[in-house]
Amino acid sequence: MPRYELMYLLGSHVAETEVPNISALVLKSISDNGGTETQETQLGKKKLAYPIKKTRNGFYVTVDFNMETNKINLLDAKVRSMNSNIIRYILINLEEHIERQAKDKLEQAKIVRRVPAEKPLERVKTESPKPSAVKLEDIDEKTLDEKIEKALSEDLTK
Repeated sequence: MPRYELMYLLGSHVAETEVPNISALVLKSISDNGGTETQETQLGKKKLAYPIKKTRNGFYVTVDFNMETNKINLLDAKVRSMNSNIIRYILINLEEHIERQAKDKLEQAKIVRRVPAEKPLERVKTESPKPSAVKLEDIDEKTLDEKIEKALSEDLTK
């Protein structure tokens, strides 16, 4: 039987006490469709790279399992229609993924790389750059996160 991996993302509107219940529903649907050797990993709540369905944070869960190929479409349909709490998911065949990675490495090894020029071109300065009000060294990570959140939360419809 092929090995599959299901990764799904629960929205921030889901309470942490509800995560085990939703996870149990997903595991039950996998076992109902003939999945074996199920291993679940809860990766926790993380900030998303971009908002999905007006959600900025999500709870990540991965499940590795073995299942017959002809039943994977039933599982896919079940996960898609199961719950509105799952805002994104991906279901992949791990064996095909590993084979594809090996082929990609072989193809990349065949590519002839360009030899860099002996002397890099020098840039001609026309004007000196204007000094910025804030140097990059003066900004710490927390301040930068706060400024980004402020910029993203501004109401642009005004």
